Amino acid sequence: MRPSNSISVKEIGKTFRVYDERYQTLKERAIHFGKIPFHEFSALRDVSLEVKPGSMMGILGHNGSGKSTLLKCIAGTLTPDRGTIKADGRMAALLELGAGFHPELTGRENLYLAGSILGLRRHEIQDKFDSIVDFSELGDFIDNQVKYYSSGMFTRLGFALIANIDPEILLLDEVLAVGDEAFQNKCLDQIRSFRENGVTILFVTHSVDLAASICDELVVLEHGEVIASGNPKQSAATYRRHLYAGDPTTVSAKEASTGEATFSDVLLLVNGSPTTVIRPDDMVTLQVKVSLKKGRKDAVVAYAIREVGGALVNSSNTRILDVEVPRRSGPFILAFTFEGLALLNGRFSVDLGAHSADGRHQYGQQNNIIQFNVTGPSNETGIALLPVRAVIK
Repeated sequence: MRPSNSISVKEIGKTFRVYDERYQTLKERAIHFGKIPFHEFSALRDVSLEVKPGSMMGILGHNGSGKSTLLKCIAGTLTPDRGTIKADGRMAALLELGAGFHPELTGRENLYLAGSILGLRRHEIQDKFDSIVDFSELGDFIDNQVKYYSSGMFTRLGFALIANIDPEILLLDEVLAVGDEAFQNKCLDQIRSFRENGVTILFVTHSVDLAASICDELVVLEHGEVIASGNPKQSAATYRRHLYAGDPTTVSAKEASTGEATFSDVLLLVNGSPTTVIRPDDMVTLQVKVSLKKGRKDAVVAYAIREVGGALVNSSNTRILDVEVPRRSGPFILAFTFEGLALLNGRFSVDLGAHSADGRHQYGQQNNIIQFNVTGPSNETGIALLPVRAVIK
């Protein structure tokens, strides 16, 4: 039977000094009597939350909203200026890239160092060592100095250690932001395993759909304050509304501000509902409001679907699809409907553009205007989902 494994945060605040000048010489310091002008920055303002035993709480917020500062205060690596924090249970934290690793030591040496910081004895680390290395998939790189590791390798090493120490409370800060997709899925499986075993998890991420799908509760931070908490879908909607300053169901309300054509209110619709998580057999509609500053007789609107890495997956346009763009100026709604996206699991983005029929004149372009995830049961690798079967003759 596990202990309560709960986290209680009550009205904590954290303020940092931001120095306006940096005096490089002793003379400069003497002239200013050793006083360096600064202003204060409130990273957290009266933040309160309760993580129930065995539950998973996600924390959303744009960069600088205070997410990582909050986790560091809970982990004890930062001390809040006010308020109280109570964490009941054995805690493990993966807070930031390389945290707890010494760059001059090898991966092997760092496992013993970081493991001891987490409260493991040397013989316990030794017993788990092979399992940790197997999970990390680092192989012979385990004996390289970690200063030569890529960001993905750092994450592999840190998460592999966390996965093998049986924590009661787990703090995770953007652990799925780096590394390849296969390892990210491996981490997700391990997180689900932690939940099944009653581990209490506090999870910081930028992935709204992931957080809404796997967390019991979501907390949204804005400029160090809690602006929403509780129901994952409602909190995610609040986050989107503040992120895009538009309708919460609009995946992207950003507009291309240059050129004669602009794009706004971009939606991916499945069964009429906006989403950014798509299954390969879903009928998907890409809907966008196109605004033309001038009437054009030869305007063509095009889309391109790309892997997040930039590789082109598919593109087409209104001319190829035999759709005539209105010749008048002003806005109109354009919809591209796909009879299923035959793609393998991964993250993809959409570019939109408008140009003349001969391609010589660009009227407007917006790259990466929306991103989406494809999720399905396939274990294949690559981009395309191809119908294939195998026989032995």
